[in-house]
Amino acid sequence: MISFAGGLPNPEFFPVKELEKSSVEVFRKQGKQVLQYAGSQGYLPLREWIAHRYSQKYNMNISPEEVVITGGSQQTIDIVSKMFLNPGDGVIVEKPTYLGGIQAMSGYSPEFLAVDLNSDGPNLEQIESHCLNHFPKFMYSIPNFQNPSGLCYSKGKREELAVLLKQYQLVLLEDDPYNEIRFDGDDLRPIFSYVPEQVFWTGSFSKMVAPGLRMGWVVLPKGMAPHFVKAKQSTDLHSNNLSQYILHHFLTNNNIDEHLSKIRKGYKLQCDYMKEMITKYLPKTVQTTSPQGGMFLWLTLPDEIDSEVLIHHCIKKGVAFVPGQSFFTSGKGNQHIRMNFSNSSFENIEKGIKIMAEEMIKLQQKGVSILV
Repeated sequence: MISFAGGLPNPEFFPVKELEKSSVEVFRKQGKQVLQYAGSQGYLPLREWIAHRYSQKYNMNISPEEVVITGGSQQTIDIVSKMFLNPGDGVIVEKPTYLGGIQAMSGYSPEFLAVDLNSDGPNLEQIESHCLNHFPKFMYSIPNFQNPSGLCYSKGKREELAVLLKQYQLVLLEDDPYNEIRFDGDDLRPIFSYVPEQVFWTGSFSKMVAPGLRMGWVVLPKGMAPHFVKAKQSTDLHSNNLSQYILHHFLTNNNIDEHLSKIRKGYKLQCDYMKEMITKYLPKTVQTTSPQGGMFLWLTLPDEIDSEVLIHHCIKKGVAFVPGQSFFTSGKGNQHIRMNFSNSSFENIEKGIKIMAEEMIKLQQKGVSILV
């Protein structure tokens, strides 16, 4: 099976030898300590590393006391939902948005208030309308190389959204797992930097180091950490202590920027090659986004091709992708496809897209129309 479906980093860039060395050193020096229960907020030196890196990178003043180590961004979404949501409460989400986010929030039975996602970010008029008419508890967004679309909020849109957050006292859950894998353009400040008192800014080490560590972080509004930690304790006493120590040793004994540079260069090559193959083989009526980072392309199909029909044909031929309906809270999205480029070889990218092209052409010839 050639899979463009999973949101998987490229394992060729996992720092296996370096993490192995860090593991040996951690066990040799702190073996008993790392195997014991630990504090719920997370390993302080790791929180200090996070606070220092992003204070420097984005010219902010982050305190380690406002940082909590999590089991990844997914856990942050769950905890914030637990803290804020009662059944029927409104949550503003992008259209489309991350499937895992929909799943995590759905457990608390909210009303999803979708807003269109344009090339430069969300529709601000729709956000304001929801604030006036539905009084949402928070907004969930992915400003950098959004999953699934690959789109990135512009600087202007970030600033305008921050103004709206202040005006309506709207809390934002800013999911930012891809900020370290930008391969084109300049880094943009997180929305947290404009309105830190209202934003939960969460990131992950899954994309920049390795997902198997299950390590993430969240920077919280001042004074919110004790409440977040209390909610976290009802899920787990603390995040994986061993992973925290190994990760910290790796980060402080290796050049993380040199490591990230290799990932960025590799992902750009894979992204550009997938776009080239899409242009070469797929029908000219298929449109695709052109991300500046992250791991995904978002395809828009012509009306006569339904992604839910197409996936069944492609799987029989050994190719998988994610139909767009999974990323909409409204049940729509049949005209879209999410494609992961980071976990496929050039050979498989070309082979898989050729098969997809063949199946698309067959459906066009049969006149299969989009399901409503």
